[in-house]
Amino acid sequence: MRRAREKGKLTVREAIIAILAAKGSATLDYLVERTGYNKNLVLVTLSNMAKEGIISRGWMKYAGKKFRIYRLKGREELIR
Repeated sequence: MRRAREKGKLTVREAIIAILAAKGSATLDYLVERTGYNKNLVLVTLSNMAKEGIISRGWMKYAGKKFRIYRLKGREELIR
C-alpha cells in the first residue's frame, strides 16, 4: 500500500529525476545519499524507470572497480 507523501517532500521518482537533471549522471550510492531513501526502494524505482525508457543505465570503471551509472534520457529520446 502506498503511503501518502508528506507535504513539500518529493517522491522517490521526482527526487531521482531532479538529481539526474541537475548532475547529468549518478551512481546508485550517490542517489541513495542525496535522496535519503532506502537503497532497495531507489534501486526498484530506477529499474522501473529504465523499463519505461525514462533513464538509461551503463557501466563506469574507476580505480579497477565497475560502477553502474544512471543517466536521464534526452528529450529527443523520450519523444520517440
